[in-house]
Amino acid sequence: MDRRSWYMPKESAAALAAALEELHWSTRQPKHVLLAALVDVALEHVAEVRRRVGTD
Repeated sequence: MDRRSWYMPKESAAALAAALEELHWSTRQPKHVLLAALVDVALEHVAEVRRRVGTD
């Protein structure tokens, strides 16, 4: 396990926390497992992120 700090807009942090809470309570999976899955899905869409921020 690794602990990191990331700066992000408050709205993004709140949305991530809300998604994590919803997934945790609906699946009863540990939050670290769910956060890893959320990051894995995001990493599968890096090209979409590049398009969204206009660097592709």
